[in-house]
Amino acid sequence: MKLFSLSGIAFAGVLTASGALAQDYPEKDITHIMPWSAGGGTDTVMRTFMNFAEQQLGVGINTQNVTGAQSGVGTLKLMKSRPDGYTIGSLTWDSVITVPYYELVPGYSTDQLDYLGSVTVHPTALIVAADAPWNTLEDFIAAAKETPGELSISNVGSGGVWHLPALDLADAAGIEVQHIPYPDGSGPQREALLSGETDAASLSISAAYPAVDSGQAKVLAVFGDERSEFAPDAPTAKELGYDVVWGSFRLIAAPKGVDPEKLEALENAFAAVFDMPEFQAQAEETGMGAVWMDADATAAYVEASQEKAFSLIDALVEQGLLEK
Repeated sequence: MKLFSLSGIAFAGVLTASGALAQDYPEKDITHIMPWSAGGGTDTVMRTFMNFAEQQLGVGINTQNVTGAQSGVGTLKLMKSRPDGYTIGSLTWDSVITVPYYELVPGYSTDQLDYLGSVTVHPTALIVAADAPWNTLEDFIAAAKETPGELSISNVGSGGVWHLPALDLADAAGIEVQHIPYPDGSGPQREALLSGETDAASLSISAAYPAVDSGQAKVLAVFGDERSEFAPDAPTAKELGYDVVWGSFRLIAAPKGVDPEKLEALENAFAAVFDMPEFQAQAEETGMGAVWMDADATAAYVEASQEKAFSLIDALVEQGLLEK
């Protein structure tokens, strides 16, 4: 399967930056700031992507996990890094939505970033352990109605990317559940689900894929406009009568102020990864939801996502489902 590219442009070769810059940059290893914990879905996917990007750039890409404030601490470090082209970072939904909306980190503004492209775009899903007594979303909802406030759904941070879908579902279905945050990322969240510490998890298909693929977990519903190819038997919440549509993404950015030719060199190298058969095969095998958008398309996508999400969060705050 050929991975989808929203830019519609195929890139070949290593770099297309012109002149001396193409020959001289990069001259040394690049630091990649990962604002989530090691072993989580985002950490795993982005380390995989950066391994392929090393082949395109011809230098090492060293990942540093800098966690805290729902990705805000690591992303702020990226923002404040020297804009010399040797520091890049991964961003998630929380990095551009939750952290700025709730003002979790002083001095934080996405205006301090230049987007380089996207790596994944994927829907949120409701996941339970394989031995859970619920085989459908309706089973889970019925159980929640029988025992109000007893069942739990995990997320990676209150008011964040996976908390909001669970809140939206609870509101749409008329149920009361506990919302349990695991702010260190989807790794601890997934472990809590499989150990029985929580009843269900609201997280991305890609983060859940290893557990689902190995038979340790099952997908009750996908919160997308259509079914996921990685869980084709799982219905969407919309199919079941609940207008709950949420998703997330993984992006790459640099601190504002990097030389435009260096930005172009990085963007082209990352785009070229999507033309590598080895990357395409691994992306399909792991269900990462790989989608390429170039720098301009990514910036527009973030702006549209912020506008939609901020409006939805405002509505949830007004309903008393969230505190600002």
